[in-house]
Amino acid sequence: MQMLYLAVILLTLSGVLTQVSDWGVKYPDNPICVVRGFSVSIPCSYYYPSKPSIKVTHMLWCSMNTNKDWCIYPPYVYSSLVSITSDFEYVGDNKSNCTLLIHNVQFSYSGEYKFRFITNKPGGRWIGEPGAILQVGDLKVSLIRLSGNGTLKQGDSLNLMCDVICIQNSSQFVWSKNNEQLNTSGPNLHFPAVTVRDSGNYTCTWKTNNASRSETISLHVEGDNTENPENPENPDGWPIWMSASLTVGVSFIISVILGAVIYSRRFLTECSSVCTERQKKNDSDIYANAKQKKDYSDIYANAQQKKDYSDIYANGQQKKDDFKIYANI
Repeated sequence: MQMLYLAVILLTLSGVLTQVSDWGVKYPDNPICVVRGFSVSIPCSYYYPSKPSIKVTHMLWCSMNTNKDWCIYPPYVYSSLVSITSDFEYVGDNKSNCTLLIHNVQFSYSGEYKFRFITNKPGGRWIGEPGAILQVGDLKVSLIRLSGNGTLKQGDSLNLMCDVICIQNSSQFVWSKNNEQLNTSGPNLHFPAVTVRDSGNYTCTWKTNNASRSETISLHVEGDNTENPENPENPDGWPIWMSASLTVGVSFIISVILGAVIYSRRFLTECSSVCTERQKKNDSDIYANAKQKKDYSDIYANAQQKKDYSDIYANGQQKKDDFKIYANI
């Protein structure tokens, strides 16, 4: 059986099988670069004669660091026949996609990887040659002194270097200072003559199509006695007394504004209360006046009624007297 496998491999390598049928595996043309600790995928596709009777039964991935037998026998980093949990995850299918996803990449994962598939057709198996190359690097940010010795002082020249072992054409370097992106690119950040203002935390972010990683380095530049390089919030080196005076002045202005706002709100609240009480008093006075006028009106009406009764009585008495006089006559 082993001799049969060897014969198939020899036919594959010699190109005899490819002339008879259409079998193959495709990997990226260039090495795949990834930073240690990240995840990366190895894009892969495979093909075979398009016949309904041909089915893929086994999919295998091998690392040539541990497998020296053309991926015919274990160990495998992935096998569709075995269900295990590892850093190597098959995200392809049994049709045409053979992509391998590698998690938590380590330096030991560097090397060549090959995919092999087996079909239900006798002799219908294939291994991709040559394999995909994975390069694992690490990101380091270092300071290179170009002039000056010892502690960094104003006027010294230096470079900040973002170093990665493996570099891809699609690699991109992004620099930032104190979390603010700088208008520069490339692995090197050059300072021809540093000043106190250059003090801060510098971050280099390395990006590829597959992953990214960042590293930070602190830069501290000493100035003269009139400057305050220890305080990154005072990069212009103002004297302490000026900073203190400015702080006190700003605090005083803020206190005055807050006091005026509080007083205005309190005044409006008190004015609203007084106005409400005055309104209630005015309403009460209006009611009292109206009631008094009603009382005067009732008194006048009673007096008028009594007068009317008196006039009626007088008229009646006059008629009575007139009747007596008439009777006597």
